[in-house]
Order: sequence, then structure tokens, then C-alpha cells
Amino acid sequence: MFYAWGRVGGVNTQHSTARAPHAPTRRWSDLADVDLLRTLVETERHRRRLGAAMVAAVAEAERRGLAADTGYRDTAELLSDLLRISTSEANRRIERAAPRPRSRSRKPWRALAAVS
Repeated sequence: MFYAWGRVGGVNTQHSTARAPHAPTRRWSDLADVDLLRTLVETERHRRRLGAAMVAAVAEAERRGLAADTGYRDTAELLSDLLRISTSEANRRIERAAPRPRSRSRKPWRALAAVS
């Protein structure tokens, strides 16, 4: 899926949601301030989407037990080999992807308002 931002200051700002943003066609120092600001915002938007996609993919790989199915000892070993990252980084990604129980008292002000 593509979305267009057009060409801004000589920079191609059309990006695919399936890949990272492109570097400008000119040097970074040649960009006008507004173009650099737009690039920062767009790049961060892509980074967040990719991060969320990675978390979801790691969670699904863990849920399916892909490591055992593909001959790896565990998901950390699978990720480390497949993504060429350290085992500690793989473990951080797995922990980030693990579902966390929600606390019932996330908004203590609501509980206080109910008793007032």
C-alpha cells in the first residue's frame, strides 16, 4: 500500500508501508528545515509501524512454537540466527512481545472519585 506525500524540496517522499523510508535524493544538509522536520516525522512513523510489526511477528512465532518446528532450541536461538542479532537482543524482543496482564488499578483517580 502506497501513500503519497509528493516531492518536497527535491526529496522523494513517497514511501511504501512495507519498507523503510528512502534517504533524500540530495544531501541532508541541503534540505530546508521544514523538509527535514517532515522527514523526521515520517521516519519515526515508519519506525513505529515496523516496531509494532516486529513485536506482533515475534509474538506469533512464539505462540506457534516455530523454534521447535524448525529445529531450534528456543525462539531466542531462532531469532538470533534468522535476524543475525545477539541472543540478549532476541530475548529482549521476546519479552517485549510477551502478553502482559493488565492491572485493574491503572487509573487510581477513578477509584478515588468513586468513593468520594
